[in-house]
Amino acid sequence: MTYQTTPDRRPFRDRIAQAVALPPDMLDDEVTDIVLFRLSLLLNRATGGAADMTFSARTAAGCQRGGWRAPLWHLPRIVIDLYCHRFRAEIAHCATALANYHRRRG
Repeated sequence: MTYQTTPDRRPFRDRIAQAVALPPDMLDDEVTDIVLFRLSLLLNRATGGAADMTFSARTAAGCQRGGWRAPLWHLPRIVIDLYCHRFRAEIAHCATALANYHRRRG
């Protein structure tokens, strides 16, 4: 693989890693997870959810809560779970996110 280099011949990826003070092995996986987590929190807040709950956890909670609104939460949950299964090899992402949310709250 060819990397873009600087005059001192360091790959562009190394310069980014140094600039954000993250280990180089975090750039591909964990940073993406952090960004997606933050975006999920932002989406949940923007749609009227709790500030510390991810949108994935909210969809799982909405499905479990029941009532007439439960079917409305099934479509986003299916889309999120399918995306995470296909691209991140996760099974039942929304249910796991809800369990993690409850664990974080104590």
